[in-house]
Amino acid sequence: MPSRTRTHEDAAPASPTGWTERFTVRWLAQVDSTNTALKALAQAGAPDGFCLGADEQTAGRGQYGRTWHSPAGEGLYVSLLFRPPCLTSDQMHHVTTFAGLMVHDTLVRLVGTPARLAVKEPNDVFLDGRKVAGILVEADWHGAALRFVIVGIGVNIGQVSFPEGLRQPATSLRLALGEAAPPRAAVLGALLNAFHDHWDAFLADPDGVVAARRPGIRLLPGTFHDRPERPY
Repeated sequence: MPSRTRTHEDAAPASPTGWTERFTVRWLAQVDSTNTALKALAQAGAPDGFCLGADEQTAGRGQYGRTWHSPAGEGLYVSLLFRPPCLTSDQMHHVTTFAGLMVHDTLVRLVGTPARLAVKEPNDVFLDGRKVAGILVEADWHGAALRFVIVGIGVNIGQVSFPEGLRQPATSLRLALGEAAPPRAAVLGALLNAFHDHWDAFLADPDGVVAARRPGIRLLPGTFHDRPERPY
């Protein structure tokens, strides 16, 4: 288990806006995986809108069991818990797409040049042709009933180098923007605001919201239709 727990003020913006109405943030110094830890909290009754972040992941996970490189203090490693009352198994793949759109929108707002960002569906966001963020969505079911959804998000912020042998070339906000790179608190606040502003509309019409938003995004060839959503 993590050695230290901090309240949300340590990671969130000094002057938070609308996201505080929906999200409660808990921050850890170290965790194996924010998705794994949040799953345990969800099973113990953590509410909709619970957000778990960490300075470091020792076993960060990406899509299809891949490893997410998560060095201490260099990125945003966060998982969001939702308990949607109406999503079906056929709609679950839209959650990953929607999360990718929210990360994309967040980074466009922070980077300032939409043409530099692109989404490789289902779960990667690219900056200047290199991967800067990834998403892992996992769901817990009781028969056909959805208990909860966890949206795990990793954003490379302060890294100046990456391990050799990565499946895709990577970058960070620091490498792309230099000293103008936003701090982690700003990335987290913008991301939570994006989910706060658009999540309810997405739940009301997952197909329609995704269909309406995708044409405005630069899309890279991906593996969107190759594999189904992976539940727990």
